Amino acid sequence: MTKGDLLIGKKTYYKSIEFKSRWETEIALFLDKLNIKWEYEPKRFMLSNGILYIPDFYLPELKTWIEAKGVIEEHNRKISLIFVNDNKEALILISPELSYYYGVEWIDIGDKTGYEDEEVQVGKCSKCNSHYFCSGVGDWRCNKCWGGEGKMDLISRFDGFQNFLNKQIRGENGGNK
Repeated sequence: MTKGDLLIGKKTYYKSIEFKSRWETEIALFLDKLNIKWEYEPKRFMLSNGILYIPDFYLPELKTWIEAKGVIEEHNRKISLIFVNDNKEALILISPELSYYYGVEWIDIGDKTGYEDEEVQVGKCSKCNSHYFCSGVGDWRCNKCWGGEGKMDLISRFDGFQNFLNKQIRGENGGNK
């Protein structure tokens, strides 16, 4: 637990699950609003650097993990990249104010496959109608069906939970629709 987690570390309950913070509960509610299936802390990982890591959420249909932090610190970013390199699945590191996308390269270059992007996009697939997250770099395809119309399906930049919600309330969207 980092100092950012201590700021919001009040346990809460939602769907009979005990979350470690209200912040995690807000993310669960947000995922439910987007109809994205999620699991809370379903698995523990022993990372290659010897750290036991338990990501907060797994989105099984999107093969994406979410780690919620009150404040994102440099060591959180380093651990996120190690996780992606070790496990070859995407991870979103999110705070109320900003977020990072940790993706997996399609082609391995040496022993490193993961990358960090400060831009997280939210899309809604025109083929299967599900929401998804992606990096600001790439072909912007749906994580669930790998279809859709790429950039045309993007709804908004996801630059932190509160920032995203504020943009949606004001009717701003970064997509082309």
